[in-house]
Amino acid sequence: MIFYESKIKIKNDMKNYIPNFAYIVRTRLKGKNFVYEFYCKGKKTLDLGCGEGEFLKHDKENMFGVDPNARVIARLKKEGFKVEEGSATALPYRDSEFEVVHCHNVIEHMDIDTALTMLKESARVLSSGGHLVLSSEVVTKKFWETFGHVKPYPPQSVVKLLRADSREEFEGVFDLESAGLFYIGDYFKNKILYLLSFCLGYFTPLFRREYFLILRKK
Repeated sequence: MIFYESKIKIKNDMKNYIPNFAYIVRTRLKGKNFVYEFYCKGKKTLDLGCGEGEFLKHDKENMFGVDPNARVIARLKKEGFKVEEGSATALPYRDSEFEVVHCHNVIEHMDIDTALTMLKESARVLSSGGHLVLSSEVVTKKFWETFGHVKPYPPQSVVKLLRADSREEFEGVFDLESAGLFYIGDYFKNKILYLLSFCLGYFTPLFRREYFLILRKK
């Protein structure tokens, strides 16, 4: 009975970290970013690999960005964004500084050592109970059509690093735990096809294009 109640609690906790399909669609119809609205709104957030600053625009006050591209960082600073030039393997921030770390379509551009260090650095700058929202492409033919993609990292491979014994030749990431996982479908210009793909990708293994793995700092 205790075990059964514990399983229910774990499932309910996971639901709290995964936006339901209706919420995602409703948010997108309003022209908003569901990741920002669900995970980051009002929270001190680090956008790891911020690129041109698309995600930072949602909240100049609470959003911070880091990227190795000096040209982009210089422009974003002139525009008033809180950004730093830096590497994901040595984040220029204090321990436990952020409530959320957002890492979108970055990890697949990294080799194993860099990706592992990035996860550890993300955990370091997160406060206790904070979340790493890690998203990347599912491995399809399209994945290898991007020149900069180095290696796919399926969410299950990342979760295995969180075990007390990672069973890899390197040490795992022991101060993070899995809090949820969901997928979205492939992109189509036709809105009806895109909605259908989005729905199938969320509820079934069909048309999956991108995953969102939510990791929580212990």
